Amino acid sequence: MVNLGASSRYGVGSDLILILLISALLASIHFLAPTALQQQLALTPSDPQWYTVFTAAYVHASASHLTGNLFGYFLAVSYTYWLCLHTNRRQWFRRTTIALLFVTPIVVNIGNVLAFGSVLPEVEGYSRGFSGVVGGFGGFLLVAFVVAVKDTYGSELAEVVGVSLVLLLLLLVSLVYSGGIQPLVAGLVAFGIGLQVIGTLYERDWELPTVNVASRTFAFQVVSGGLVVVVLAVLVVSLFPVGLVEGGTFTNIVGHGVGIVTGGVLCAAFYT
Repeated sequence: MVNLGASSRYGVGSDLILILLISALLASIHFLAPTALQQQLALTPSDPQWYTVFTAAYVHASASHLTGNLFGYFLAVSYTYWLCLHTNRRQWFRRTTIALLFVTPIVVNIGNVLAFGSVLPEVEGYSRGFSGVVGGFGGFLLVAFVVAVKDTYGSELAEVVGVSLVLLLLLLVSLVYSGGIQPLVAGLVAFGIGLQVIGTLYERDWELPTVNVASRTFAFQVVSGGLVVVVLAVLVVSLFPVGLVEGGTFTNIVGHGVGIVTGGVLCAAFYT
């Protein structure tokens, strides 16, 4: 439970306004800006205009495209903000959010130019949408969760949780595209997690951490942590879907992956 004073409640209110303004901006551009202008703001990887590496993130191909990105955005940002509020790191949230809005589109779309303008020039069309930034917020959520574990249980357990979660999410991506569990991939993931656990126990002289599993606080933390893991899994499945081409639209999983990594790097850079 987080107790907020009057000044803190005012700050939280301003944070929530920032979160809502982002969605309002995306909706306003899609529904109010002329179609011709939106096409000019979109990125053509084979013939990019310098400004489109930024503006392409804020235009969408359709209302359903916008709705899907807004759903992912609200899902990621709400849980990320909750964790930052819980750990008293609202300043970290604000700084990282601003960086995600300005830096992630550029990094993602430079990656799109390199991937589809140079390596895969046969892939034609526009590149646009907020999903790369949504991926950035997903990376932020992952790091914020590990930070929350660190604050509660220490850096050793946080390292185990962080490594295990990354490996399990990679296993989930493999499961999505292979249609089933690949023994080699599952074995490598299990080996990586086991190695991390053994290394941590070795550093602790094989002493297990003391946790009061019967307390209500622990039960709340387990449920809360489980919800965060579920949200991360939903984001991964949404950003890396089985069908890459639907309705003539190609899901840019390269941009999504770059967005997740960029989000993790940015929030680590602004971590306080």
